[in-house]
Amino acid sequence: MQKNLLIKNLSFGITAFLFIFSYSLCFAASLQLNIWYALVTAITSSIISISLKSEVLSPNTFFTVPLLLVLSAGTNALMPFCVIGGILIYFIFNKKCKKITVHPAITGGIALSLAFSVTALLTTHYFGIGAEGFTVTEILKTYRSLGFHPNWRGVFYGTITLFAMITYPFKFKKANKYFPAEAFSLVLPLALNLILNPDKTYTPINELSNIFNFINQDEISFFLPSFNTESVFSIQSYINTFQGAISLGLLLLFSDKAETRPDSKGTAIFLNGIQGGFPVKTYEIRGYSLTSAIIAVFLIIYSCFFIDDIISRIPLHSAAVVLIVNAWKQVPFGILGKGFKGGVLSIISIIIIFVTSVITNIFIALLLAIILNILLSYLKKGGAENG
Repeated sequence: MQKNLLIKNLSFGITAFLFIFSYSLCFAASLQLNIWYALVTAITSSIISISLKSEVLSPNTFFTVPLLLVLSAGTNALMPFCVIGGILIYFIFNKKCKKITVHPAITGGIALSLAFSVTALLTTHYFGIGAEGFTVTEILKTYRSLGFHPNWRGVFYGTITLFAMITYPFKFKKANKYFPAEAFSLVLPLALNLILNPDKTYTPINELSNIFNFINQDEISFFLPSFNTESVFSIQSYINTFQGAISLGLLLLFSDKAETRPDSKGTAIFLNGIQGGFPVKTYEIRGYSLTSAIIAVFLIIYSCFFIDDIISRIPLHSAAVVLIVNAWKQVPFGILGKGFKGGVLSIISIIIIFVTSVITNIFIALLLAIILNILLSYLKKGGAENG
């Protein structure tokens, strides 16, 4: 009995490690953040999951805050304050917003806008184009000026990852419970890269090592991975932090309906906000325990410090694809379909949210979404009373 329990805890711990660490590595690299973002966030997620007992914190919304800041041309320096502000907004208005219903057009419009934004911003990593920009419009202009000149070796790895991310969860459902698609979709191109490009001193593709410095890290960055003095005191950085805090608070209030203990959820978001600026959601792994959490933390630390030579060879093209695919997986197409069937105003609302996110940023799109939600709710209430 004890032997079976140990094996069970071992398998759950490894599963949590594979899911959390692989995903946080993906988006930290794709957004050119320090390796400690991925490390500290993954460890904190595993530790906090103990209080959730049957759930482990998952990075399926880890990209939200960095994305909001990137879209509004912000700086990572004040990201922790942005997250803390968003959490305060969430706690202050959480009880008041429980009775508020979100129209399908609004939910679908926001999810569609986020997925498209992630795709637009990370396509440059998938194809290895080298485009730069802080908003969707800026990066699309860069694509146009640079032309399409992909790194076909990198595209090869990215396409393999794309195929694996789509087919693996359906073809290997049982295996996916213990070896998640996110991990498999990175291990496969990593193995191919090590075989085809064995010399790490020269590689024709972009790898994690191109962004992460796995060896020479500032010790202070371990505790404050997002702290730096560059542009901290600029007016624009304050504006971006304010925008990001409001956006995060709104996203937590209106899009996260997971039934989780408020104290556990709040603590997890708060700690991740201080350490690395990443909001989190819960992902169920049945049987998750203290033992498996310890196993996950140990594996995460071991990976960063003892097999960094291998991790650094993961193709950046593949990391970008994992994020893009998961962003689209989070789009509730059923709800989006209801939004398109909700009438002319409902369709116009979706279009407005999407277009605004492209030509401006997600922050403004969210504010418009709230206004449109109030309008749609008012018209729906008025129609019900007339009926």
